Formats: sequence, structure tokens, C-alpha cells
Amino acid sequence: MPSITDMLNLNKLEMFQTMRKILETDGANTVRNLIAYKDQILYIWNPDECCLYSLLLNTVHEEQPSYQKLFPGSPPLFDVDEILINEPGTLCALVGSKGVSVMRFPKRMGSKSLYDTSSSQGEGITCSTSLFKTNSSYQTLDGRETSPVVSRQPRGQPPRGTHKQQKLFAVVQDFSRLASLGDTAVGLDFAPPVLLGSRIQSDPSIMWPILVLQGNGDVLCMNTTVDDSMNIKSAKITGPLTMYPPADDNYSEDACSILVMDTIPPSVVIASNFGELYNCLLLPDTQAKNEDEYEPSEYHHEYSLHIIETIELELGLNIEDNGEYDSSNTIQLKRDAAVTSRYWCLHNTGVHSVTVPLSELLDEFSKTNPDDFRGSPDIQGQSFVEYYICTGLMNGETKPIKGFAILNFPTDLLVTLLSNGEVVTQAVPDFHYNKLSIANMYMNEDNPASEDQVDSSENVDKDNFSSFISALLQKENGTRNTILKLGPDVPKEIVVQMVLQTMNMRRSTLNNHKIVSEEIERRVHMLAKAKERQLQEMQRLEEARKKLQDDVENKAEKLDEISNKQEKLTQRASSILLRLVSAAPDSISIKKKRELLGAYKSKMDLMNKRIEEAREKWNIVQSESAAAVYKQLYGGHSIKLTLEQELVIKGNLSELGSTILDLEKKVRDLRTVINTIAS
Repeated sequence: MPSITDMLNLNKLEMFQTMRKILETDGANTVRNLIAYKDQILYIWNPDECCLYSLLLNTVHEEQPSYQKLFPGSPPLFDVDEILINEPGTLCALVGSKGVSVMRFPKRMGSKSLYDTSSSQGEGITCSTSLFKTNSSYQTLDGRETSPVVSRQPRGQPPRGTHKQQKLFAVVQDFSRLASLGDTAVGLDFAPPVLLGSRIQSDPSIMWPILVLQGNGDVLCMNTTVDDSMNIKSAKITGPLTMYPPADDNYSEDACSILVMDTIPPSVVIASNFGELYNCLLLPDTQAKNEDEYEPSEYHHEYSLHIIETIELELGLNIEDNGEYDSSNTIQLKRDAAVTSRYWCLHNTGVHSVTVPLSELLDEFSKTNPDDFRGSPDIQGQSFVEYYICTGLMNGETKPIKGFAILNFPTDLLVTLLSNGEVVTQAVPDFHYNKLSIANMYMNEDNPASEDQVDSSENVDKDNFSSFISALLQKENGTRNTILKLGPDVPKEIVVQMVLQTMNMRRSTLNNHKIVSEEIERRVHMLAKAKERQLQEMQRLEEARKKLQDDVENKAEKLDEISNKQEKLTQRASSILLRLVSAAPDSISIKKKRELLGAYKSKMDLMNKRIEEAREKWNIVQSESAAAVYKQLYGGHSIKLTLEQELVIKGNLSELGSTILDLEKKVRDLRTVINTIAS
């Protein structure tokens, strides 16, 4: 039976048991991402065997789940810190601090869509591999997946043989070059592309701005353009970008990660090792240049960052409430493919999610006076932060995350690989719930007097009462059922402190439950009143229905009576019309036709009489002929006719036959005429 923290029973699979043994002996104390998900397949990198597991999630609940091992043709000569799958699911990038290796997957086929094993030997599949950089003087900053619009390449020309449709990239850092810029770079991400020239041109150029984050918090912008062969045409570095409102410490002296979210306008998140997050808007910079000296160029684009919110994460469970976390913590920012206004933070003590109220903030930004644009827009955001997995304590041992992926099978799930190899699977938080919680925060700020009560009739969707209750239960609590994975080596003093904190949390929870109980009672009272009104309305409608039914029955009876009377009247009208026609005097044409019919009748009688006479004569002739033949045969007296007599008799008989035929024809014609006239 699946556990609460492992809904897919992944910990029971052989591959994850192997990963647990490997990670238990791994001494690396850094955040890594060794799992990825794409098209119903969960990928896991095994650093010991130097292979990539591909688990088909459709078969995860079967006795023998379907999985395959994918081996790179040229094994990477560095430690893999992250794996990335491109959008079509055909390439996988193995990203490490000393290089990037790209694997090309074989085709998927069969009823289960497994990878083709016809070209492989044994139980594994060997994939073709392209190696990017392994020079010791270079270090890989970050790895990202490109947009389907155009392939993005590393800084510098890629090796020969790289396919045009490659959709993974890595930016490599030269220590000596970036050191001359004042500080070393720690992260990067791509801003939305810019179309150079007109869309109607045969070959429009596209520029990819790359935001490079330095350790001191400065953000550089490298405007990069590529040609059809995916070679770098130009790469102009500008910056550092101006931040509004300005600060003496540039908001961060120990930055570690940067993320560009797919919003309009683009929003940028900067993270520091101290657990601080800066949500910014990336906007064109119109203040840096003098209008008299500014010369526009299609390759010259400058931006500025507008800080809208600063978030301080709780990195680990603070038991004594007086400790500060180790500054060596590194935060990795991951975007959420399903919700553009949400991103995830991976660090040494667990996983956080941050939901930014972009619609409210951008609506407020749109109302800003354009004359005040030279400064920072007056936007004060309040994001919703949730601590989903806690793996460490402040001033305690760190247990960094080793893998993170969001599945959409069978439902939206979070899969997290802990430092000890254990897999935690939990449902993805509902985005509507987060929006509801953010709305409650804004409501409480606008109405401080109602801090312990919430008016659901004005601020909450009436059809989403369950989410409203969930928001009340999570009130004044920055977490939502945080999963604690502290391990068995927790000291007793910390356990006692945790018990005390649990008791305090219990009091707060009971207080929230009391508020929820009052809210439920109020909702029940409202629903009872609504039910009473609905019953009264149903009674009124039932009476109206009965009245309408009686009216329909009465009208149906009247309709039957009217139909019967109409039928009787129709019959009477028909009989009267027949009488009128029969009693009407004959017209001249009718009289003529009647006289003609009488004449035809007389002629028919005369012809019938002639036909009878002809038949009698014919019978007499036949009888005489028969008698003559009889006498001739039996010796009687025979009448011998001359040749002339025989000819005369034959002629008469022929005339009689013709006359009879003509008479019969005339009779038939007369009958036809009579029938036509009669009809």
C-alpha cells in the first residue's frame, strides 16, 4: 500500500534502493538535481554506474516495472550535478562544474513507448554523446533548457557535429576573463528573445539577452545573436543593470542563483546564500542615457531591475529561535511549468515554493503614473511562501536536496530525492488555493480589525468553501503540512524543543480550528436559511405547476370539443355541397355532352346488333362447311362448288372478318371515350 510520503511506491524499486546506497556514502554537501521528468518517463542519474535510468511511470505499480539503462557513448569525466531533458524529449544534458555532456536518446517504439534496443547489446542502451567543455580553466555556471523558437548555444562556438535542433545549452565561465569584470559569475538565465529587423524580412535576426548574475549581486546582460549554423554572431556585454530603488549593498553581497519567469513583463528572481529572495520586474531602462547623446541601435538593448518584494526564507527548523543559518547554503531556483507565477527553491534544508501575485502586481503597475517611471514603480508585493520538505535544523547538520521533479502522472506530483536516497512524493499544491491565501493576506492588511475573522461572502468564492477553510487552517502558519525528514540522529534536547514547539503549534492550530468551527456554524446557519427559502420557493413553484397543469387539462378538453365540432361542421358542409351540385340545372355544355353520349350509345347498340348478326352468319357458314366436310368424308351428298363460288365465299368471309374487327375496334374506342367523359 502506498505511504503518505511515497504515493508511487518509488522507494521499493530496485533503482532507488541502489541510489540510496550510493547517496549514503556520498560526501558531497551541495544541492544537486539528479532526476528529471518528460513524457511519462522519470529519469534518474546513477553516478556509480555512470548511466541514466529511464522509468516508465505507467508500469510503476506493476510487479515488474519497465525501466531501461541509458549509457553515454563517452562517459563524462566530471561529477554530474544536474540532468536536463529538452522539450521534444530527444536530448539529455549532463551538467557538471567542469563541463556539459549531451546524450541523444534513441527512438521510442512499441505499445509502452520504450526506447529502441535493436542497436544495443546487453541490458543497457548506448547513446551518442557530444562533449562541450572539459578544460580546467573553465567552469560551468548553469544549465538551462532552451525555447522551441531557436537553439541557444554556449558562450563560444560549439564543437562540430552539434545538431541544429539541439535544445539544451550551458554557459561556461572563464575565471580570468570574468575576474577582470570585478567578480565571478554564479548563475544565468535567458530573457525573452528580441526580434531584430522586420518580421517580413526573409531572414530576420533574433537576439537572446542572457542575464548573468555575479557573486556581489550585480546582473550583467549579454546580448547574443546566432546565425543559421548556430554560431555566435555577436555577444555584447552591458551592465551591471540598474536596480530600483537603489541600495548601498546592491541588495545582496552573496548572490547564488537567478531565474527569469515567463511573464509579461518578465519577472526576475535573485537568490542569496542567506535565504533572501528578490522578486524583480525586468523593464527597458530609459533613464540611464541622455536623450541628446543617446543613439539608438538595433543591437543595443539595456534593461533595469525593479525590486517589488524581498522574501526571507526559513532555511531549516529554528528550535531555539536565536540561531542563524550557515551562509554556505546554495539555493537553486526552478520554474514551474504549469504555473508561470510560481517557482521552487531547492536548498540544503528542503524545498520551498513561492507564488507571486503577478496579476495583482501587474494591475497595480499598469496604474502607475508614466511621469513617475524614472524612479521605481510603487509596487508592494506579498508572495505566498510554503515550506514543503524540511531536512535540517538551523545551526545543525545540512542535508541538501539531491533531486527534484514535477510529474503530471497520474496527477500533478512532486518527486524529491533526499540526501540519504529516500524519495518523497506529494501532491502539487493547488494554485487556486495559493491565490486564495494571497487574497486573504491582502484582505487582512486592508482590514486589521478583522484579523481573526474572515468575511467569506465578500472575499472568497462561495463555491470554493473547502479552499476557504484550508486557508483559515493555514492562517499565521507559513507552512502547509511540512514533511520533516531530519533523520534518526537528532539530539534529545532538540526533540524536547520540537515537542514544545509542537505544543505551541497545537495551541495555534486549535485556535484556528475554533475559528473554522465558528465559520462552519455560520455557514451552516446561512445554508439553513437558504434551504428554508428554497423550500418556500419550491412550494410556491409547486402550486404554480399544479395551476398550470389544471389550465392545460381544461384547455385540452376544450380543444377536443372544438375538434369534434369542427369535424361535424366539415361533414355537413360536404353534404350540402354535394346537394347543391346535384340540384343545379344542367349547363349547355353538359347537355351537349349528354346528347353526344346518347348518340354514341345508339351507335354502340347498332354496332352490337350488327356484330351479333355477323356472328350468326359466321356460325351458319361454319356449320355448313362442317356438314359439307362430313358428307364428303362419310359418303353423303356433297355440294361441289366451282372455283368462282369458292372465291366469292372466301371474299365474303374475309369481309365479314374485317367488318367484325372494325366494329370491335370502334366499340373499344367508344368505351374509352365514354369512360373519359364519365370521369
